[in-house]
Amino acid sequence: MKTRNIILLILLLVIADQVVKLIIYKSFMEVSGVIVPQVLEFKPIFNNKYSFVNDLTYKKTGMDAGLIFHAIVFALVWLVLFPFYKFFKNIAPGNKTLDVSFSFLTAGVICAYLGILIWQDGTLDFLHFKLGASVVFDLKDIYINCFVILLIISTKKIEKEHKTTLQDMMHYIKSLFFK
Repeated sequence: MKTRNIILLILLLVIADQVVKLIIYKSFMEVSGVIVPQVLEFKPIFNNKYSFVNDLTYKKTGMDAGLIFHAIVFALVWLVLFPFYKFFKNIAPGNKTLDVSFSFLTAGVICAYLGILIWQDGTLDFLHFKLGASVVFDLKDIYINCFVILLIISTKKIEKEHKTTLQDMMHYIKSLFFK
């Protein structure tokens, strides 16, 4: 996938996330409704804990990691995963699923920053998944899940086709830091 197309996909995903949030904020903050009974609801809420993991932790323990922690973690996650993307991209430069996967991650990270830095009251989450831990989430969280699924699919395919090993990846990562 060409770099221009990757950037365009990232921009479209970020714009979609922000436009949906603006529409919800302007017109649907007081609206809630069932999408799938007992499973999924539309329920807009501002999450001032910056991530659903931190929100769940806060509800269970009272501990809050805070804004600075999240700003650092979002960057670190992207920076740690980028070399893995490059490793697989070097092996299979034509693998579009890998490019789409990393586009979802990048869009998710950008949306996370917009959520914690731009929105005054916290991240605007609007989908309430009621099974298990009862999590309220948004498109950004869906993007991150798409990243994980597509990354697994693409890397498994690349590993099978090119017979790559974990040792190959470790040599590549090591070569980035020690030449």
